[in-house]
Amino acid sequence: MISPKKGYHYESSLLFPFPNRLSEGKFTFEKKDYQFPLNDFGQPNALHGFMSDKPFQVLSQQGDSLSLHYSYAGDLSYYPFPFDFKTAYTLKPGELVVDITVKNTGDSAMPCGFGWHPYFNIEDDTEIELKDVVKICVDDNQIPTGRSTPYKTMEDRCRVDHLKLDTCFEFLQSDPINTTKLFFSDDAVLEIWQDEHHPYVQIFTPDDGQTMAIEPMTCSINALGTGVGTKVLETKEAWSFQFGVSLR
Repeated sequence: MISPKKGYHYESSLLFPFPNRLSEGKFTFEKKDYQFPLNDFGQPNALHGFMSDKPFQVLSQQGDSLSLHYSYAGDLSYYPFPFDFKTAYTLKPGELVVDITVKNTGDSAMPCGFGWHPYFNIEDDTEIELKDVVKICVDDNQIPTGRSTPYKTMEDRCRVDHLKLDTCFEFLQSDPINTTKLFFSDDAVLEIWQDEHHPYVQIFTPDDGQTMAIEPMTCSINALGTGVGTKVLETKEAWSFQFGVSLR
């Protein structure tokens, strides 16, 4: 269901310390201003943090579980907040479970948010279902306007080839697990699920119509800039969350 494709970006990347876009790459935290590099393909934003290409170390590999670790020293001027990042991938029958733990290893509070960026292969007649969400309204630079609107298009299963999206949705229900479902012609159903720490999902449809990115996120677009959904970790505080995919 997930396969690399030439010309795609951020395939299955872990997006931290923020997912999605940061307006003009700027944020202010505890009365200090920070400036990320702009990398949003011609738009005046920073995109997807800085961890997508970082090397991880293997902590353990046992059976169908793989644990990895990345340690950041806080050496970038635009994000001087040290942290440890651990991820565990576990294969179960028909399911991939991903567990993440982030720990603030610095001497001050640390603002952050997380997202995952998988692309799923689709067919012309693939259908999608996404219930109980509102659409985050954005401006011409894909930055939230502060408004949201009801969104019912995917409430009842609809064909993905009818959709053109680069859109953030917020779940209305604070359920322990929220899901986005893809339905295929062979009656297979793929569920992309996210725990209660991920109240947002971004859906992106590339122009080639071969895939769909369904991205669980812990915060909204421009979260470091607005604080909407931003997680602030105090010194030595750890934060754990979980998401995954299941096929039936």
